[in-house]
Amino acid sequence: MKLYLAGIKSYQLDLGLDCKAFSDPWLERTIQGIKRDHNEPERRTRIPLTRPYLLRTLAPLTPNQYDDMVIYAAFALAFAGFLRVGEFTYQESDLALSQGFGKWFPTKYSINVSGQGAKMEFTLPASKTDPFRKGIKLTIAATYDSGCPVLAMQKLKAIDTHRPQHAPLFCIRKLEKRAFTRDHIVRMLQQLATAVGLGQGA
Repeated sequence: MKLYLAGIKSYQLDLGLDCKAFSDPWLERTIQGIKRDHNEPERRTRIPLTRPYLLRTLAPLTPNQYDDMVIYAAFALAFAGFLRVGEFTYQESDLALSQGFGKWFPTKYSINVSGQGAKMEFTLPASKTDPFRKGIKLTIAATYDSGCPVLAMQKLKAIDTHRPQHAPLFCIRKLEKRAFTRDHIVRMLQQLATAVGLGQGA
């Protein structure tokens, strides 16, 4: 209701009409009364993906299977780099960008492991906070445990030797080169969380 009223107020401002009615205390009391009369909708409890939960979620994955290793590396990198889903996923249509793909999405070239595996540099080509695609470089330290993002990327690199450096950083099925979509990430997270007893709220 407040959104609708804001829209009407904006329209009246554009027309140069009086908007005093929108600041009338009786209007605010009416809205508050409606809120009290209508129960709040039930909200599904969501479990935050903390590091212990991340490690539990990664546990069922098999490191020597390509698709599992891709998910493993993606989750570990996203958690360590505080990445948004859209910053490491892409749609099938995005692959048509050809040379322009690397200006928008991470490629294999975006990862540079240094310090004998103690850290890695991840170049994020574009993000919500970088609309002009200047690129942001994140230094991510190794954690030396089962959720180590550096070790995960090294393992992925070791089994992903057939794709060129300008290829997408992540893809589904190496030979088919299917897009690594947001829907795939969400579906895999739900499946893995359910498998380890965290449920769909994780």
